[in-house]
Amino acid sequence: MMIEDWEIGQLYWNCFRRHEGVEGSAVKDVIKKYLNDFAKTKDLSLFLGTTQKHHYIGKNPFVIIGTFHPKFPKKENQLSLF
Repeated sequence: MMIEDWEIGQLYWNCFRRHEGVEGSAVKDVIKKYLNDFAKTKDLSLFLGTTQKHHYIGKNPFVIIGTFHPKFPKKENQLSLF
């Protein structure tokens, strides 16, 4: 799925510069950040949207247009259902 979110793009470019232009290492860092940090310590959501440009051409017109990643609520702040 294509990613249009500027924050993910900026993370990639920062990693790309840190690894002196080695694309594979930059991609691994971005994946590591999302899988090991955001997915485990935050409630990660991806916002999807479509673009008119790809709507009737591609198999999947949806693109990632943003992320929302608040921290998980602390257990002591949660109420019990039972």
